[in-house]
Amino acid sequence: MEADFRADIVAKEEAFQNHKEEVDHVTSRVNRHRKEINEMSVDMRLVLKRLDRLEKKVWEQKDTIDALEGIIENQQTWMTRIRSCHCNEGVNDS
Repeated sequence: MEADFRADIVAKEEAFQNHKEEVDHVTSRVNRHRKEINEMSVDMRLVLKRLDRLEKKVWEQKDTIDALEGIIENQQTWMTRIRSCHCNEGVNDS
């Protein structure tokens, strides 16, 4: 009877040790995945910061393009006025 009791204790200790090893293995994997997720989070924050900077540059370039379009329209208006004056001068000369 005592031998059966000791054998039962040894079997339970072995089962506990195997279970503990499985738990340690899973814990290790979970910790590794946490580390990978944290690294990805850092990478994503860096990507988002870069995207913010690029978006700012795009808006700056858009503002520059809008300003240049305004200058071009103004020059076209003046060219039209100058041509109109030249045409009118020719009419007045005749």
